[in-house]
Amino acid sequence: MKLYSKPFPIFDEYGVQAEIDKALKSKVWLKSGGSIVINQTEALVAIDVNTGRYVGKKTSGRLEDTIVKTNLEAVKEIVRQVRLRDLGGIIVLDLIDMEDKKNRQKVLQAVELELKKDRSPSKALQVSDFGLVIITRKRVKQSLERVLTEPCPYCSGTGVIKSSSTICYEILSEVKKVGPT
Repeated sequence: MKLYSKPFPIFDEYGVQAEIDKALKSKVWLKSGGSIVINQTEALVAIDVNTGRYVGKKTSGRLEDTIVKTNLEAVKEIVRQVRLRDLGGIIVLDLIDMEDKKNRQKVLQAVELELKKDRSPSKALQVSDFGLVIITRKRVKQSLERVLTEPCPYCSGTGVIKSSSTICYEILSEVKKVGPT
């Protein structure tokens, strides 16, 4: 262990604050241009996959290949986000519909493979014809969103705002950046 003694916040130094800020947003962009949207409710977590502007290379021409590629990329990011946000309970993945059953099986195997990297016990259930995968994951503690935010008082809790402690940390961090230590 080594004492961190630089004048600016350690979270900024190693990019942790930027990752936390991204983890509090519902939309996560994929490298291919697609995105996933994460909605946490009382009963379950719903994660929707969208191709966005990515439609594949013009030379390949097969939309199914693009969909499979986007779904496989999304699966890696989804499991990463599930671990990062510490999401638990029932997690429903709404993948992009795939025509070919073998492609649906390939994506399910990718989900199972990625979940093996997670320490928390989890299980993926069969992909439906509608592109749904259901994951059950044991929740160890409260999710990142529940720890760092609170229900919005202006919209009766349909949205969230940063918690008082999160805002205080951000203010302290900005003060340290501007003023001498």
